[in-house]
Amino acid sequence: MANSRNSPSEALLRSLRAHVTPGTPVCAGLSGGLDSVVLLHLLANYRDAHGLELSALHVHHGLSPNAGQWATDCGQLCETLRVPLTIERVQVDRDSGTGLEAAAREARYGAYARTNAPVIALAHHLDDQAETVLLQLLRGTGLRGAAGMPEWRQLRGTHVSLWRPLLGLTRSELESHAKAHGLAWVEDESNASTAFDRNFLRLQVAPLLESRFPGWKHALSRFARHAGTSAGLLDQASRDDGVDPGSPLAVELLRTQSPEARAHALRTYLQDQGLPMPSEARLAEMARQLTGARGDARVRIEHGGAALVRHRDTVHVDRGSREDPAWNVPWTGEDEVVLGADRGAIRFAAATGSGIAERYTHDGTWHFGPRSGGERIRLEAERPTRTLKNLLQETGVPEWERGRLPLLFHGDALVWVPGVGVAAGYRCGAGEPGRVPQWFPGGQA
Repeated sequence: MANSRNSPSEALLRSLRAHVTPGTPVCAGLSGGLDSVVLLHLLANYRDAHGLELSALHVHHGLSPNAGQWATDCGQLCETLRVPLTIERVQVDRDSGTGLEAAAREARYGAYARTNAPVIALAHHLDDQAETVLLQLLRGTGLRGAAGMPEWRQLRGTHVSLWRPLLGLTRSELESHAKAHGLAWVEDESNASTAFDRNFLRLQVAPLLESRFPGWKHALSRFARHAGTSAGLLDQASRDDGVDPGSPLAVELLRTQSPEARAHALRTYLQDQGLPMPSEARLAEMARQLTGARGDARVRIEHGGAALVRHRDTVHVDRGSREDPAWNVPWTGEDEVVLGADRGAIRFAAATGSGIAERYTHDGTWHFGPRSGGERIRLEAERPTRTLKNLLQETGVPEWERGRLPLLFHGDALVWVPGVGVAAGYRCGAGEPGRVPQWFPGGQA
């Protein structure tokens, strides 16, 4: 290995010591290209010294006629380096409207999120970072977009963290390492097409910048770090003002802020929710609708595959479909029922003196289904039957969630509603065995 402090080996080791605890399972994203081959080689070299539990993941997009050969080449490399390899085939949505590059990236990151390893190592380097920042600036991004790719971040909504230890190295430095160690790699033929924006910058613009401004990649990388620091300070200021990543966004907070602070608070909230950044005009229209509508108005703003909705003077994100079609899932007494689609699952815990009386659960036909309107339930034996609509209003269940609640029926009788309770006529008596249902919405089951 080279001894230079700027060598790929030393850069990898510094980042490894800074971010990864010895013994942590690390999965390297392996495309078979130069960058990922060098990354896997470096990680394999430090596997024993750092106690890494190293594996690799090749995402088979199926977009190239050579995709099968790339998977074979990755398998051969991993066999040589004694690294377990998983090959996952994904379906890329060519009609997503975001473009083929973005659709492939979404499919790839979905595969990362499904891995068991807590750390995914990615081989992005200085050239990639410079191109990303330049693309973002050309699109009119804000500070957060100008910050480019971080060295370490958690993949939202998952147990997985993304780690990019090679961001300080140029592609030419990685190529020198590969040649010095006799590494072979594949070339993606699509990299030669200037139809993609990134390839256009790399093939047409970057050489011109290099001839006039040789240090442009390092300069943009420094700018990205400064932008990231500034964005972080602004985010902290927004949170100090009441923008909490784990809570709904208060409409009153938006109303009392200046237009600039309001826009930043809304951007911070969208970022925390994992939603894409809208244009400046779109963001202003979102703020106008959320703050300008009457208190009893139904505000729903579709954005990024989800929707911003206003409920009781707070802003929430609705990730489900606007209307859930009729569905029916039988329950025959099992401990867990998977409801399908994005509805999650119901789990039943055994209990004594609480929940649904066990003696009822083996009689007749039980099923889960959605609200259809007009449902009624009696929660207390000495009190009258109530409409489910009124009960949901009283318990504060947001309107957009009511249609997706999984209701448990015994024949035509409504027995249980999540967050509301069990019908009095089906409830356990003292000392009686029962089953306590709990709903785990999609993503929590």
